[in-house]
Amino acid sequence: MKRILWCFIIILLFSVLPVKAQTTTTDTVKVDSTMIDSTIVDSSQVESMETEPVPVDSVQYFMNLADEFAEKWDHENAIKYYLKVLEYDSTNYRAHWKLGDEYTEKANNLPEDQEDEKEDLFEKARLYAEKAIEINPDGFEGHVKLSTALGRLALFRGGKEKVKLSKKVKEEAEKALELNPESNIANHILGAWQQNVANLSGFLKFFAKVFFGEKLVGSNEEAVKYFKRAIELDPNYIEHYLELAKTYEYMDKDELQKEALQKVLELPATEEDDPKLKEEAKEMLEDLK
Repeated sequence: MKRILWCFIIILLFSVLPVKAQTTTTDTVKVDSTMIDSTIVDSSQVESMETEPVPVDSVQYFMNLADEFAEKWDHENAIKYYLKVLEYDSTNYRAHWKLGDEYTEKANNLPEDQEDEKEDLFEKARLYAEKAIEINPDGFEGHVKLSTALGRLALFRGGKEKVKLSKKVKEEAEKALELNPESNIANHILGAWQQNVANLSGFLKFFAKVFFGEKLVGSNEEAVKYFKRAIELDPNYIEHYLELAKTYEYMDKDELQKEALQKVLELPATEEDDPKLKEEAKEMLEDLK
């Protein structure tokens, strides 16, 4: 599980950033050389494996290899070997939603000035997550990864499409939670959605209703419920506490905010972006003094 990195689309609903022309994409994911990024693989880790005969169970062999790289946050090589799984099993549900996750994380780690590259990767994440849902509509992981990918992809879209995608983000997270009430990430996404919508200005909400025909309703109280539930399900996931702290900040509950921020600093870093989250929590605590 990796950091969600929620810069929710609703916050940027009416940004004045130019939106570049969009190319048309299809819902069919084709696995070929154009989808595989050029990847430099550590020869001490992988090259010897590739020269050896591939076991009979090639799908599991490459799945295990991809999982190993994913655990190390080596997104390029994880992508390479999840794609390899699809060469042997083109309808493998797990490989598809994992690719949705890895493409999102790879995009998140690119510099902000590489907008075209980031958008292309988020689009690939969307396609693989949608394919995962097509393969297995009852798998909650596909819906979680699609919700996340859409939220990131919407940062590159115009106003009306942002609103449309915002609704889809919420719908996919709710579907994931329906399929698996124990999903801490689905709870987190819905908490973040509630938090962001609740703290939009009245003018922006009115603007969305008048110009896009969408009524946006969210509450900090609901956000707190979702974040607390996410913490119950995974008490060691740092970002749950950080977003809970931010919600308490909106609610002017300083003591509760401090408690949540202290928890961020106390917990060990286990995810790729946890060190950054700890720094953010430290700065927020200093501002409260």
